[in-house]
Amino acid sequence: MKESKKSDSDDDWVLPGDKIAVIEEFLPDETCYEQDGGIYSKIFGRVVTDTKRHKITVIPKNPHRSIKNGDLGIGRVEFMKKQIASINIYYLNQENLMIPISAILHVSEASRRFVKNMYEVARPGDWIRFRIIRAAKPVYVSLIGDGLGVVISYCIQCGHELKFKRRNTLECPNCDTIQPRITSKYFGKPLIRNLRPSRNETR
Repeated sequence: MKESKKSDSDDDWVLPGDKIAVIEEFLPDETCYEQDGGIYSKIFGRVVTDTKRHKITVIPKNPHRSIKNGDLGIGRVEFMKKQIASINIYYLNQENLMIPISAILHVSEASRRFVKNMYEVARPGDWIRFRIIRAAKPVYVSLIGDGLGVVISYCIQCGHELKFKRRNTLECPNCDTIQPRITSKYFGKPLIRNLRPSRNETR
């Protein structure tokens, strides 16, 4: 298998939803998926191609990562109800997971202050930094702690990336709406610059 040559910089890693090829060139394996003629990565990792067999795969940085209480993670909100949100965990202690781990965030673990419902905390598509408080299934996470909370967020009206206005308050630069979130002190910082998914992932 011929591996494409890449450096060790963070910019060489692909994210879930990044387009890595077209179906006319390669056939995806279980680490990729095809959509509208394009091949997209399912995981964080580096792209490896086999030009003879026309195969493409994504090799994760750390395919076997155990989870334990107290781990710090970064994940994406998939869906939510009034009291809970479903999270896909992609990073644990700054190491990427080959297969995302499903977790639950309950509104009682969203903030030290009273929060009426999860819609004040985050929205589907947002990326959050959290702490594992229950490693056994079902996994539970918490946003209570230093540096925890939303790190990337998208407008519920137009889908544009939101900008920081003040603590727990974000603003859309496109439609000017003001939206509540429980924000991390790392919101928009270089720490999470490589978490921005493609537009395909945020629709």
